[in-house]
Amino acid sequence: MQVLKKISLILWCFLFCSCSIWQRTPFYRPSYRYLPNQNSMEMVETTDYSQVDLGHEGSFRVAMLLPLSGADAGMGQSLKNAAMMAIGDINNNNLVVQFYDTKSTGSGARIALENALNADSELILGPLRSDEVAAISSETRAKNVPVISFSTSPSVLQSGVYSIGLMQDNQVERIVKYAVDNGRMRIAAVLPSNQNGANIYHSLLRAARKNGANLSKVGFYSPESMDFTGLVTQMKSGGVDFDALLIPETGNRLKAISSMFSYYDVAAPEVLFMGTSVWDGSSLSKETELYGAAYPVMSLKKQAKFAQKYNELFGEKPSGLSIFAYDAVALASVLSRNNGNIYEQIERPEGYNGMSGSFRVFANGLNEHGLDVVKVSSGGKYVAEYASEQFYAYPQAYESADADGYMMTPQIVGNAPAGL
Repeated sequence: MQVLKKISLILWCFLFCSCSIWQRTPFYRPSYRYLPNQNSMEMVETTDYSQVDLGHEGSFRVAMLLPLSGADAGMGQSLKNAAMMAIGDINNNNLVVQFYDTKSTGSGARIALENALNADSELILGPLRSDEVAAISSETRAKNVPVISFSTSPSVLQSGVYSIGLMQDNQVERIVKYAVDNGRMRIAAVLPSNQNGANIYHSLLRAARKNGANLSKVGFYSPESMDFTGLVTQMKSGGVDFDALLIPETGNRLKAISSMFSYYDVAAPEVLFMGTSVWDGSSLSKETELYGAAYPVMSLKKQAKFAQKYNELFGEKPSGLSIFAYDAVALASVLSRNNGNIYEQIERPEGYNGMSGSFRVFANGLNEHGLDVVKVSSGGKYVAEYASEQFYAYPQAYESADADGYMMTPQIVGNAPAGL
């Protein structure tokens, strides 16, 4: 009899725990539907989320659109892990977060959004890729539901469709400001001859204009090139007329470019080598020509804290983007406690202080993060200048996505990308 009682108690506990978990976890029910695709029909898998717990009346319902299957499933799972970590830390009973699989495709993102809207979601977090954001933005704007995405492609961002990721403009402006603050007024750059290179070029124009620097020379190279002898020779021709040089590359290409400049005596301390946050993924402590070089990153201290906790919970390193999923959920929690205009709350000028550090979102969908400036040394990287923990004046450089009216014309070396 005692044995039967113990078995009954164990079964009761199992059922109770299962019900509790179900209230927090979406119920997946695979189904199929036809969607038009350029005058044809394609069958795509979707997921019915009608059986999820929607919380109590007055709950703030948030949909997180992530690639939980398909090509980007690994990244999607890391983002979901970070979101679940935030949900546990925040413990906001008024916040209901539901996850929807975009299948790593634009059509999957549209279906995920449809299910999210059917569940009365008031805020969309995600999707990940620019094509997924483009696929849902017209519908979310029509339904007046704001989107806080992880894409940093300016082409898909607009009023009501925001990014929480680290923008390229933000990185370039931060490192140019650091250079100017340290007396480096003549900026040069070497960039790939593609759309990314063109985007960085315009970011440099804006950053130079804002900080009173002179963008003197820009060299463009084939994105596949590993031989930079000709380009460096041309950039040095007539004398070195710059005291700071931006190289937004990584890995072997970064080493090849910096080594070639050093070979032609373009080196520290006369010239400050600069990078973007992509440098943080490279091992630079053995590259002597880069000693003293600087690049911007999100708060190293906060990133380390996040990575440690993530590893303790999930037994692995977080992806580079997962910290933004944590902050997106934290921001959603703040929004759930406000009864005012949700767009004004998202765009408040003083911004927020999250796991990634300080950040704020602008009305045009772009954002700004407070960034450390890190310098390279033989002993590894160290913080030369810490990120600001709060924002003050609204920066004019982020109000416009172009550099019209900027009369500076840098010398172009190499083959510039079309439409520069």
